[in-house]
Amino acid sequence: MSLTRRGKAVATLVVLFLLLGIPAAVGVVYLNSIGVTSSSSPGEPVEVEIPEGTTMTEVGEILEAEGVIKSAQGFRFVSFLGGGDEGIQAGTYELSTGLSARDALDRMLEGPEVRFITVTFPEGAWLPEFAERLDEDTSIRGRDFLRVLESGEVKSSILPKDSNNFEGLLFPSTYQVVEEDTAQTLAQRLVDETEKQLAKVDTSRVEAMGYSKYEILNVASMIQAEAGVSRDRGKIARVIYNRLDENIALGIDATVIYALGERKNSLTSSDLEIDSPFNTRKVAGLPPTPIGAPGAEAIEAAAKPVEGPWLYYVLSDCDGKHAFSVDYEDFLADKADYQNLTC
Repeated sequence: MSLTRRGKAVATLVVLFLLLGIPAAVGVVYLNSIGVTSSSSPGEPVEVEIPEGTTMTEVGEILEAEGVIKSAQGFRFVSFLGGGDEGIQAGTYELSTGLSARDALDRMLEGPEVRFITVTFPEGAWLPEFAERLDEDTSIRGRDFLRVLESGEVKSSILPKDSNNFEGLLFPSTYQVVEEDTAQTLAQRLVDETEKQLAKVDTSRVEAMGYSKYEILNVASMIQAEAGVSRDRGKIARVIYNRLDENIALGIDATVIYALGERKNSLTSSDLEIDSPFNTRKVAGLPPTPIGAPGAEAIEAAAKPVEGPWLYYVLSDCDGKHAFSVDYEDFLADKADYQNLTC
C-alpha cells in the first residue's frame, strides 16, 4: 500500500524523531499539537492577505495570527516536506479558521482569489515619474494613466475647477494593484488618498490666512522638495508663508528644477534665468501648481507652520539641515559657511 503525501511527511518526521532519540508516540503527539497530523475543523471564514515577497515562514506566521492554522512551525514542516517550498503567490485568500497545516498549504498552492502586485510611488515624484513607475512595475501603461488624469474622468474636490493638472494631488505611497485595476481606478485611488491625508490635518489656521487646500498642497510640495530633515519642515513652511505675506519672491531652487523638467543636483546661472512661471527666483507668489507629490509630513508642515520671523534658509551641513535667518546679511553669512564645507 502506498503512502499519501501526508503519510510520507509524517513517516519522515517519525523516523527523524526516532533518530534523535525521541519516542515516536511523543513525536506523534507533538505533530498533532502543531497541526501536522490533525484533521481540519473549518470554522469562521477569514480573508488573508499575503504581500509580495513574503517568505514561507512569514506566510505561516500570518496564517497562525489569523487563526487559520495552529502553528506556523507546523506549516513550515509540511511546506518543506510536502512540496510547498516553491512558494505562495501574493494576493488575497479566502480561507477558514481551524485548518490543518497540510490543508492550508494545499489551498494556498491553488492561488489567491485576488492577485496583486505592489508598486511604490516615492514622495516628491512628478506625474511623469508616476507613469514611469507604472510602466516598470505594472501592466497599466503610463501614457494611459496620464491620459485619464487629463480627461476629466478623475475627480477631486481640491483641484481648481479651471484646471485638469493633477500634479501634487496623487498621494505617494505603496499600493497594491490588482488585475481588475485600470488607469482610471488607480488614478482615482491615489487622488482620493491625498484628500484623506489632507482631511487628517487641521488646515483651518492656514485657510484663515487666505490659502485654499490646493495652495496648502502647493506649499507642501515645495517643503517636500526642500527639506532634508524632518525638523526643518515647519520652519521652511513658515519662511514660505512669511515671504508670500511680504510679496517677496520665494527663490526656491526646487521650483526651477521642476521648470527645467529634469532632476539636477546643482543649477547653473543660465538655469536660474529660465523663463517660466515656476521660476520663483524671478516670479513672486506660488508656482502655478504643486511641483511634486508631498508626503504626509510635508502636508502637515504646510498646514501647521511653526511660528517665527524667518525669511531665509540655506543648507548648513552635509546632512541636509538648514540654517534659518531673518536678515539678508545673516543669510549670506550662513551661505558662505556652507560653501566652505567639504561635503
